[in-house]
Amino acid sequence: VPSPTQIAVTAENFKTFLHWQYPAISETAYFTVEIKPYNLGTYKAVLTCVNISALFCDVSGEIDDPFSSHWLRVKAAVDSEQSEYAESSEFVLQQQVKIGPPLLHLSRHSDNIIVDIYQPP
Repeated sequence: VPSPTQIAVTAENFKTFLHWQYPAISETAYFTVEIKPYNLGTYKAVLTCVNISALFCDVSGEIDDPFSSHWLRVKAAVDSEQSEYAESSEFVLQQQVKIGPPLLHLSRHSDNIIVDIYQPP
């Protein structure tokens, strides 16, 4: 069973995803994602991404410390066979997250202008 390729972590507005590619095969491949926070030192399963068929995993809820290093890995399973894990490079949310612009809402009440600012979605 081939391992997943092109492992990439993306983070925008604190939504963090692991993405990968997998060659088209006749059987359905299922994927399991694990994360290793620096302070834990060992990998643990991302429970929402065990035996999934998608080529991405939302790991936003797994990153407790945005200043700490994390590594992610994914493996494929086809029938009863499993691939080797494919590992991401080091990921530090605080250094790599992209933050979009805030949302603004302007309204006028009598002689006042009200400006509401909301964090990016």
